[in-house]
Order: sequence, then C-alpha cells, then structure tokens
Amino acid sequence: MNLSTEQLLEIAQYSLVRIDGAWFMALVRKLGKETAWEMDVEAWKQFSYVLGKKIRKDIAPDPKWPESFLEALEILSKILKIEGRKVFVESDRITVQVTDCENQKAIAKAGVADCGIATVHTYQGLMRGLFGKEMDVVVKHTKNLNQGDDCCEVVISRQTHSSTKRHLI
Repeated sequence: MNLSTEQLLEIAQYSLVRIDGAWFMALVRKLGKETAWEMDVEAWKQFSYVLGKKIRKDIAPDPKWPESFLEALEILSKILKIEGRKVFVESDRITVQVTDCENQKAIAKAGVADCGIATVHTYQGLMRGLFGKEMDVVVKHTKNLNQGDDCCEVVISRQTHSSTKRHLI
C-alpha cells in the first residue's frame, strides 16, 4: 500500500468517529442510554484535556488567549473532521458555529443522543489542558443541528476576575 498523508488522515478521521459511535452504541445496549451518555461525556472530557496538554507540550508551550485556543480548536476540528466551521472572536468571547460535523451526522443517524453536552465538556477540557486546570471558562451550547437549528453553536467565555490572589511572604 502506498497511501498519501491525506488518505491516512481521512481513514483516521473516519475511524475515530466510528469507534466513538461503536463504543457509545455498545454501552447503550449493555448499560442503557443514560449511563452510555454519562460515560461518553467523561471520555470526551479526558480525551480533550489530554489533547490540550499534548498541544501545549509539543506545539504551544507558552499559550496565549485566544490565539492558542483557536489553534488548538483548529487541530481538534481537523482530527474530528468538523467542517463548515465559522469562528467569531469578540474580546473574551469566542463563538463557534458548525454546519458540517461527522460526529453530529453519526449521532443524528443513530437517533440516540445529542452531542451538545459532550461538546461543552470537550471545549472545556481542551482549554484546561492547554492553559491549566485553573482556567476559568463558561461554555454554552446555544444552537443544535440535531434539534432543527441552522448550525451547532458554542459560545466560550473566559471569566476574568478583578480580585487578585495575595501570597504571604
């Protein structure tokens, strides 16, 4: 076999989405939809946190807000074949709109889950892996293709605090 890097990426993208779906459906059959959903969210939390740490270690050792998060989001989107994506940045708020996502299509086809909560935890995990667990963010899934909206939309807000930590000398 003589596959190009692009062909290998396409196979990896396809495989990642399908193993996620197969794992989820196996859990549904064995443990029920609610438990499967809880386990799926936990898996995405852990995966995204570890991915964020890997990106920090190998690509962005001194991450900057929001640039480094946007770069990490681009990597995640490429890995998961999330296309049709628009990103809007306003001060400490990032809005991500997606109209073409392999995971969302698979979920819609299976008709057993809604990816919104996993998306929220995935973005939080990615950010905390990249910037550290103390990174204070609010992530809201405000629109959902699987519920009839024109896109999936996630709003990420970085919380800034006026108080400062004091250290005793």
